[in-house]
Amino acid sequence: MTQDLRYAFRMIRQHPWFSAAIIATLALGIGVNTTVFTLVNAVLFKPLPFPGGDRLVMATATNPAQGRQQVSISYPDLRDIRQSSQSSQSFEYLEAINNLPVNLSERGNPPERYRGTRVTSGMFAMLHVQPVLGRALNPADERAGAESAMWIGHGVWKDRYGKDPSIIGRSVRVNDKSAVIAGVMPDGFKFPNNEDIWLNATPTEQRDRRDFTIVAMLRPGISKESAQAELDLTARRLEQQFPDTHKGHGIAVKTFHEMMNGGPIRLMFSLMMGAVAFVLLIACANVANMLLSRALSRRREISIRVAMGASRGRILRQLLVESVLLSILGGLIGLALSQFAIDAFSNAVQNVGKPYWITFEMNYVVFAYFAAVCLLSGIIFGLMPALQATRADMNETLKESAKSSANRRSGYLSGALVVFQFTLAVVLLSAAGLMIRSFLAAQSEFAGIQAEQVLHAHLNLPSARYPTADSRRQFYEKLLPRLAALPGAQLASMVSNIPGSGADFDKFEIAGHPIPEHENRPTAGFMTAAPGYFKLLGLNLIQGRDFDTSDGLAGKNTVIVSREFTAKFFPNQDPTGQRIRFFDEKKQPREWLTIIAVSPDIRQSDPGRPQAGPIVTVPYNWEGQGGMALLIRTAGNPAALSAALRREVQQLDDALPLFDVDTLENNLARSRWHLRVFGTLFLAFAVIAMGMAAVGIYAVIAHATSQRTREIGVRLALGAGAGSIVRLVLTRGLVQIGIGMTLGLAAAFYLCRLMATLLINVTPTDPITFTTVGLTLLTAGLAACLIPARRAGRLDPLEALRHE
Repeated sequence: MTQDLRYAFRMIRQHPWFSAAIIATLALGIGVNTTVFTLVNAVLFKPLPFPGGDRLVMATATNPAQGRQQVSISYPDLRDIRQSSQSSQSFEYLEAINNLPVNLSERGNPPERYRGTRVTSGMFAMLHVQPVLGRALNPADERAGAESAMWIGHGVWKDRYGKDPSIIGRSVRVNDKSAVIAGVMPDGFKFPNNEDIWLNATPTEQRDRRDFTIVAMLRPGISKESAQAELDLTARRLEQQFPDTHKGHGIAVKTFHEMMNGGPIRLMFSLMMGAVAFVLLIACANVANMLLSRALSRRREISIRVAMGASRGRILRQLLVESVLLSILGGLIGLALSQFAIDAFSNAVQNVGKPYWITFEMNYVVFAYFAAVCLLSGIIFGLMPALQATRADMNETLKESAKSSANRRSGYLSGALVVFQFTLAVVLLSAAGLMIRSFLAAQSEFAGIQAEQVLHAHLNLPSARYPTADSRRQFYEKLLPRLAALPGAQLASMVSNIPGSGADFDKFEIAGHPIPEHENRPTAGFMTAAPGYFKLLGLNLIQGRDFDTSDGLAGKNTVIVSREFTAKFFPNQDPTGQRIRFFDEKKQPREWLTIIAVSPDIRQSDPGRPQAGPIVTVPYNWEGQGGMALLIRTAGNPAALSAALRREVQQLDDALPLFDVDTLENNLARSRWHLRVFGTLFLAFAVIAMGMAAVGIYAVIAHATSQRTREIGVRLALGAGAGSIVRLVLTRGLVQIGIGMTLGLAAAFYLCRLMATLLINVTPTDPITFTTVGLTLLTAGLAACLIPARRAGRLDPLEALRHE
């Protein structure tokens, strides 16, 4: 083995450019694989940073008959599940959380809104985390009538209280109720998902009040399937005991990662792993082709070694040591490149709500994967050329006549590898094209909105202080003129749901067209807006007038419908003056609303989710909505008005926090970040794959042309023109490209269907994407083939005939 290693290093030194090309190709292939596996490991596999973090599971109720796969659990159910688990010994801990927003206010500090959660008494003990200041959670905190206590995150303690140790025991207002600060949690602790405040959960006795999600730790050696079987028995028992509230209910157990990062996230990262696997296979095929060409020049060397007594196994080992060494050298460079790529990805997703426990860094699992990829890659791309080089008969190889037959065999293998490369490149480029098309489609959905000069902030009027629609209307009537009068403000308005953030979709009916069956009534989304909302966004009403301050009051119930609504329900007629009405949760009709205008279409659903129906806009006076997004169009930098906006709100209510204060442009960009980031990644993978495929076919055609130099010289001497020689050389390359593209398009049509749930306004078989991919790859392949073909057409016949 030492001999083989020394010889492998000597071969690298003797052929530096050839070795450098192989190492660079492998650095790209192994580098992108290491990068993506690091990301996938962090998101889907790496245990949480607690003792026993790999045994952490979560559970919710389910109701398949109603199509509900994730339903919260009531406290009485949690208590029964705990009692059942004590006898079965499947769980070491069984706790629960109830996520909720926390409005924190107190004298001397401005109100702020935080992410919070209620936790049962054993949560911190299960996670082996204790406060750095104050007391821990204890069983008394979970008893009925227990005092409301809160544990604040280290960041809250630092930013809001300046690390004041005397805050322990201080009474504050949490969602308009008194609570006592009981402790400060360690720096970096934000379980389960970027929470800043933890409140003690106290029992309720209502079976139909479903607030909680179970967070449990399995005992060592207990599988998730065993825990699922146990909870299935408990679910059936609860269904028998409480048929009114538990009919059809089950309980589903998932790993922590499955619960927190399932669905589209898991699919996206799985597709990325498939994409980089394709890149690595293309790199291996490229290197195998290069080694095949060199194997022809080493036939005599290998035959002499065999003649001197070397066995075929000994020769194979030597050649595989060379290929594995090249793979390791390429991998080490790829490892360095992957660190830069990981840092770039981490920065790109820093402000998109990434859970705190996801850290994109290499660990022993990543290094084990890296080592396995280096070793397997070296074997994969080295085995075929090694077998080819050691298969030839020694006597025939030492004769000149063996050259043509070896060339033919090598040519077939090289051609097959080129076809394989182009097949994978087509699939990768198709996936990247669909992602880019989705991103462009998402961008175009908000193209008409002038969001860069709009400041956005959200507030939520608590029901305790604003119990009626009139009290909420009065607050907004005082606030809006103040916002419009701010220095630099051009327009001020508000809306319940900004574009891309969703809407309330309900059944409705049109006056004169009653539909008795509730299920058969059409669906539309409705949102609440103040006068001037469409103008503030830079959108002009297609028809009719905007709201005024009296719309929505008694006797003036009005509504603005979207262009899609008009086209669907009032085709070829004027919708203004028509009336519609919605139905409440009890399927009872609400007031009739008169259509006064038609607005442009605005996408309200999250990118990636189909919109459940057209959109209608009602005036904020109609319901006195509690939660609203404030919007201010400014002449200068919108962020400069943030402090003034907070001041105006707190002058009206000093306990009311503002949150999500940012430009509307940034808000819209965050809803599409995954398309931008992952689309860029897929495009990078596809460009690398296309480049490798083009280089691969160039190398094959150039080598094949070099081997046919004497034949080309004879053809030229007999009168063949340069054009016929170019066509002769191009034909082989174009045939390989054509076969690869045909197989690739067929595979892409099938595999890209897996991306259907990730695409926006683009089908997985989008003809524009596949046509563009085909033309791009055909152009790249044709350009790669044309270089050696033109060189062959310019050969000097006399030089060609003397070529050996």
